[in-house]
Amino acid sequence: MTRTAPTFHRLRKSAGMSLIEVLAAVLLVSFGILGLLSLLGKSTQATVSGDDNQRAAMLASEMASILWVNNSPPTSPGALTLPAGYLAAWQARVADPTKAGLPTGVGTVTFAGQSAHILIQWTPVGDAKLNSASGTLRQYMTDVVIP
Repeated sequence: MTRTAPTFHRLRKSAGMSLIEVLAAVLLVSFGILGLLSLLGKSTQATVSGDDNQRAAMLASEMASILWVNNSPPTSPGALTLPAGYLAAWQARVADPTKAGLPTGVGTVTFAGQSAHILIQWTPVGDAKLNSASGTLRQYMTDVVIP
């Protein structure tokens, strides 16, 4: 039995992948990498949003604590009070992101008898249309009732 040498035609077919196959593989890998980058951006955005929500809850809780401490037992029936200048200092802290505040944050406290409505509003970082009608305005609100 004699062996014949493989012909050029057979070698050419088994030589490897063609250029089109390589380009298709590069295209698929590129789409995969783009998908991972998109996922990374969305997860970062969700983390920042959660952090902002937590800071708003902390600031509202701080104001509620001051209301409880300053008005238990009530000093005058039907009216809640705050220490002098505390509301302005708290509002400045809400608006200052470098001091655990929020970007473009605004804090308001509305009193009605023995209850207070605490509202904190802010615009998330990265919103291209800050403070506009079409911008994303976030808010956290809570009510405090001092018996």
